[in-house]
Parts: sequence; structure tokens; C-alpha cells
Amino acid sequence: MRTEHELAEALKNAANGAPVPADLERGVADRRRRRTRRRHGSLLAAAGVVAVVLGGTAVVRGGHVPPSADPVASAAAGAPDDADADADQAPRARDVWPEAVTTFPKKAADGFKYRPVTALGPTEILLTAEASFEKAGRLEVYDTRTRASRVLATMAPRGKGYYPQDFEVGSDYIAWYGTTPNNGRKWADFWVAPRQGGEPIRVGEVTGDLALVDRIGVTGDHIVWSPKSGGVYRMPIAGGEPEKVEGTDGLWLDSWPWARDVPGDSFPDEKWRNANQALLVDLENGTRRRITPPSGVTGLRCSTEWCLGTSGEKALSMRIDGTDVRELPGGPSGTLEIHGDRFAELGVGLPAIYDLATGRAGGIGATTRDGRGGGWGMGVSSSPAQVYYWNAHGVETKETCGPMPERQRKALAEAGAPSPGATMCTTETVEPGDENEILNLAAVPPAG
Repeated sequence: MRTEHELAEALKNAANGAPVPADLERGVADRRRRRTRRRHGSLLAAAGVVAVVLGGTAVVRGGHVPPSADPVASAAAGAPDDADADADQAPRARDVWPEAVTTFPKKAADGFKYRPVTALGPTEILLTAEASFEKAGRLEVYDTRTRASRVLATMAPRGKGYYPQDFEVGSDYIAWYGTTPNNGRKWADFWVAPRQGGEPIRVGEVTGDLALVDRIGVTGDHIVWSPKSGGVYRMPIAGGEPEKVEGTDGLWLDSWPWARDVPGDSFPDEKWRNANQALLVDLENGTRRRITPPSGVTGLRCSTEWCLGTSGEKALSMRIDGTDVRELPGGPSGTLEIHGDRFAELGVGLPAIYDLATGRAGGIGATTRDGRGGGWGMGVSSSPAQVYYWNAHGVETKETCGPMPERQRKALAEAGAPSPGATMCTTETVEPGDENEILNLAAVPPAG
């Protein structure tokens, strides 16, 4: 399977006349499925182009296409009782929650690119610093009060084809795992770094189905994770063999210590995508909470307080005990997950974050001058992230047109599509400025 960098480069080369690799479309879909809960800025935006045939003209369009292929849209703001009154779009998050929205630099002083992971608290955001695309080299903490960052850990290079994945924050450690997705091998290794800073610790490695990680977590002495096949496993940070946590058959890790009866990465499988969560289990004390979905609801997902599902094309919420059932404005945008125990992504226009506890919504994402939706990203944590970010100065587009390269014309002619004199237009998405804006859900005031 190709890396996202390779896919982006292939798209860029295709715009310049190179043939599109046969596995390109399949590779894009596979990578999107794996990361749909983590990032809604498109890998196509990394290349800035995507080729589409319209009649006799090959038009290359760029921009931030949500990898879930769902519409990126917004929810209407207002009190919970007004949830059925859709608005064209929500007010901007910075106006709804001014204490929770700030900016941060796109790059560190040495040129490493910052990618948000999640919130460490109301004023601290965990970042990775990348030497190249998705090659995290450091963990840093950005303080939104002082507007300064500090290095928590420096990650040793692990060679070509190795990619750190899905970071997760615990009370004592920050954990992640790494894979080599392009060699066809089922393999992963696990790492932790002290939350207060220090040298990373390589915990161990696994192969086979245990290496197909769904979600990870970390305790004071163990890495914990669920493979895609289910069950919850753990490995001592001090060293040792993996073992299955007793009583976790048919469960997947949600966010430690909670597990549930549906996987975290359910997008690739329609069965799981539409399945309703019916159980939430505390793996520390054994508490089991049964959940009864309302009639007609699919894809129900629950935190410790709230549940979110769909009914037709509408989103619906309820308390985990089945009370306070409401139809929400618009439909879900992206996967059905609850972030920060009470927030959901909804859509009826531009993207917005909806507070299930208060009924307020804040629009996110960069926009063009005419108000159309642009790019946005979500933190790359394993459990649902608490940060969303976008370009602080909007997005701009630039279109250039010219004769279609001979190789492209020949391929399209063989397919019976355009005439030999077809032209190619390339629309590039440009994100001006050196700052991103970020919404920290941990800084949103408590409900009530």
C-alpha cells in the first residue's frame, strides 16, 4: 500500500502528464478509511490537484476534500430546544467560544512542520514536529498563554517506510505505535514517553493480527490496545509479552479505561459502521453500562454521558441512560464519534462542532473569500481528538490552463473521452500565512 506522500506525489505527477498508477484510487481509499477519524484535511490537498474529465476537457481541481468523502458541513447554533431549526451555517467557533480558539505556528524554528495531536488541558496542546510528511521527529507542547512551545521527547529515526501512528495521552505517559505499511508485513512496535518529558521508551513489538491496531491507550505501567479483530491487550512498559485483558472478548478499546462492543475504526465495514453500540465497560473496575438505542437509529456511539447516532439523514443525540433524545441540526460530518465527552461534528453548510450539552455550535475550517468551505484538520490522537485546526488566513485558489500533455491525450482518447485538442486546467489551493487557528475543546467552559 502506498504512503500518503507517495499518493500525493502521484497525483501531482499526473497533473503534469505522468500516467496515474493503477493502485492510486485504491490506495487513496484505503488510507482514507484508516485515518478517517483522525484528519479531515485531504491528502489531495498535499498535492494541490485532482484530475477530473468533463466532456472534452480534463479539469484538474484541487483543495481539501474530506477523506471520509462525506460532506464537510456545519450545524446551526442555538439552544437545544431549537435543534430542529436549521440555519445556513453556524457562527464561527472563535465567536462562540473565544476562550477556546487561538493560533499556533505552522512550523517550528528549525522548519519542522507542526501537526496537532490533542489537548493536554485548557492551555496546552500536544504537537508532533515532522521532518517530512507524517514523519514525526519530536513531541512538543504548545502553551496558548505564553505562545511558546517546549520539547517533550525527540523520536529516533526508524528508517525508510516506518511511520509513527495514533498518539494517545495518559496520566503518566504519552503512547504511540509505529508500522511499516508499505511492505505488506503485519508488524507494529509500541512506544511511550514520560508526559513531563524525557527519553522515549520502546515497549516492544507484535506481529500478525495483534499488529493491526484499532486504538491504543496507556496506563501507569502498561501499553494497552485493541487489534481490529477485537479484544483488549496489554504489554508491560518495563518489558514483557503481550497478554489479553480478561473479559474483553467482543470488546474494543474506546479511551482507557473504557471499552465498547464496536470497533473504533468502523468506517471500512458497513456492518460495523451502522451497528449500534450497546455496551460500555470500565476495564479498571468492571462496571458495565447497557445502552438501548432509540427505534430507527443506526451507528450509535456513546461516551460516558452522551450518545450520538443517525436517523435517516439526521443526527440524533441522547443521554447514555436513554433520556433526553433529540434530533440535531443537520447530519453528521465524518464518523460518528463524541469528542471531549460532549462534542460532535455536524453538517448543514460549513463544518461546525456541536456541543451536545448546551446546543451551541461553532463553525470551523478555513474558507475562501466567497465563503466556500476550505480545509480543516483534526488532531491525530487514537481516541477522539479534542482539537480541530485550519489555516488562520483562509484559503485561496489559483487556476492555470494549458494544452493537455500528449500522454494524457492518448490515454483519454483510448478511453473515448476527449478530443486530441483538449486542454488541462489546474486549480491549486493556497493557504497563505504562517499560522493555523485551533479550537481546543478542553478550553470550552463547562455546561451550566
